[in-house]
Amino acid sequence: MKMNAFTRSSRFWTFQLLIGLSLVGTLAGSCTRGNGEVEKGILHVWHRDDVKSFDPATAYDGISLDVAPSILESLFQYEYLNDTHHVVPLIASDMPTFSKNRLTLTIRIRPGIHFQDDPCFKETQGKGREVTAHDFIYAFKRLALPSIQSQGWWIFDGKVVGINKFHDRLTNSTKKDIPLVFDEPIEGLKALDNHTLQIKLTKPYPQLLYILAMTFTAPVPYEAVRMYGDENGNITNNPVGTGPFRLKSWQRGRKVVLEKNPNYHAEFYPTDGAVQFRKNGFMNDAGKQIPFLDQVVAEVIKEQQPAWLNFMKSKIDILLLPKDNYAQAITNNTNLSPELASKGIRLNIETGTTFWYISFNMKDKLLGSNKYLRQAISSAINRENWIETFTNGTGRKAVTVLPPGTPDRPAHSQIKYDFDIKRAKELLKKAGYPGGQGLPVINFDLRGADTLSRQLGDFFTHQLDVIGVKLNVILNTFPAYLEKAKQGNLAMSYAGWQMDYPDAENAYQLLYGPNKAPGPNDSNFDHPLMNKLYDQMAILESGKARSEIIKKMDEILQEDCPWALGYYMASYELVQPWVQNYRIADLIQNKYKFIRINKEVKKRYLGLR
Repeated sequence: MKMNAFTRSSRFWTFQLLIGLSLVGTLAGSCTRGNGEVEKGILHVWHRDDVKSFDPATAYDGISLDVAPSILESLFQYEYLNDTHHVVPLIASDMPTFSKNRLTLTIRIRPGIHFQDDPCFKETQGKGREVTAHDFIYAFKRLALPSIQSQGWWIFDGKVVGINKFHDRLTNSTKKDIPLVFDEPIEGLKALDNHTLQIKLTKPYPQLLYILAMTFTAPVPYEAVRMYGDENGNITNNPVGTGPFRLKSWQRGRKVVLEKNPNYHAEFYPTDGAVQFRKNGFMNDAGKQIPFLDQVVAEVIKEQQPAWLNFMKSKIDILLLPKDNYAQAITNNTNLSPELASKGIRLNIETGTTFWYISFNMKDKLLGSNKYLRQAISSAINRENWIETFTNGTGRKAVTVLPPGTPDRPAHSQIKYDFDIKRAKELLKKAGYPGGQGLPVINFDLRGADTLSRQLGDFFTHQLDVIGVKLNVILNTFPAYLEKAKQGNLAMSYAGWQMDYPDAENAYQLLYGPNKAPGPNDSNFDHPLMNKLYDQMAILESGKARSEIIKKMDEILQEDCPWALGYYMASYELVQPWVQNYRIADLIQNKYKFIRINKEVKKRYLGLR
């Protein structure tokens, strides 16, 4: 997911840091709390930029995926209180059944699941109708529409019988004919009845259950598309899902408000959990119907320092710890400071599935054609300083694409082109630009325009200036950055990725040729051998054979340098004492339905009783 996350290429917004006090006055007025609000059970969170989309076909960045999965449900979900990435049914009534060759799977859909009420359902006077297998097929087909340019097309590309032929027909059709082509059946997608979906695969797809837990695969009612439209983007603003929350309001650039869906289907808080959750009070709500919250309010705060101040004033409930406040909040790297502990604040730490890197666009005439230039830039970056400066040393240097804990991860102790100024200068000379002579200025795009982004620009400008490489730092809003990535208009960029699911295929698909922009491969790396190895790896179950293939893929990446690897991120989150049942988990994006605001605790800490 870009962050990343960040489109997971980048799926990632979560580690944006630092100073900027200009918003404090405005936010202090807008975040005032009172006894009346406490009674409503409202969770207050923050985003560093605006949501890009609520359309399941185009919601693939970290900010959008913080809220959209609470509106848009999929067939499956990750078990909330499991300490492994275990997939369980959500809209599906049970786990799928597979044919002997595992190329055909059948999924039963729970009867009685209804879309949220919406004016698009004119035949039922705005009452949401029941979800059927046809709605999933409709959603899957939308990923192939050229007008949408969904970054989710890769999840079915070449994997479902007949879907590529369907995609090609759409691509080669006139605008007038597209609706007719769209209505044509696809051999590999069938509704055996209203509550039974059948998928036929062209080859084994071990990651499919993870895929069917992604928001890309959430059902879409044709009535919503008919009313709000695909091409003008209005469905982006009018999500119609089956989830525990619905979109109440969206003030662009300011805040998103979700409200409880009064007609949400029966779902209950887990009755069992891993030992760590049982010990830490996560079972108090076992078996109770969810969601517990009345609203989720996500405010846009572009700088971390105002977010910190509002958290300390109890106006934000969950905060990713800013770099500049690390020493104030943490002692001995793992303990909360006495000041914060006395306020009842909790500290959650998790080394997740998010990683950061510098991406080079292989279609760029300068960077894409000169491997030695990319190697020189990678060798000029002091990663220890990068990690210390921007994570207080909590990040871990990325020595391969895959984060620790990912199955089949290559064993490495260092990056091939790690920090080495002498070698960097030699490689730059080999690239044809000794000391930087004759080298054009390189555009370097950042995913924000805040203080952190400016400091990142300054950091990399200084790092590369040492060897004679000059950067033109370009600040962007996050949606603007994602649009550039989608169009393939980045040269060198600061990129991040939060993995969609715990499998090597999900990281390496960012480097797979057929996934070039507007797909998730926004570095546009297209290496024939890498593509061949990826195709072999993607259909294999975890094991020795797969590990050997991944090792070869890693060697290609390390040598060709479409990326300069950076670091794996560790999340330090502060949680207010009245927030219950909250855990950090990169892959669990529908988390808000499990969270409760303990109103009595909140009143006590805020002095309202």
